[in-house]
Amino acid sequence: MAILQEEMSTNEEMPIKKKSKLREEIEGLLKEKGITLEERITVMRLDTGETYYFDDYPEALQFLKDKKGRWYLTTPGIRRNLSVDQI
Repeated sequence: MAILQEEMSTNEEMPIKKKSKLREEIEGLLKEKGITLEERITVMRLDTGETYYFDDYPEALQFLKDKKGRWYLTTPGIRRNLSVDQI
């Protein structure tokens, strides 16, 4: 049975999702290696390397509307940050 938005109490708050110690440790180790989690939608222009970030798909798709050229839309995920000595 689906709960309609009107049926939900507006005063109820969702519990804050807390990261486990293991997850925090793994994310810390990845960060040391230059790898971080990207929660936003990334839109990249392949011809120039321009990169834009959006909080949701509709916002990213609205941005892409009427754009010319080659564009790449990513899902949230892992982002590798290259340092100068790694390039």
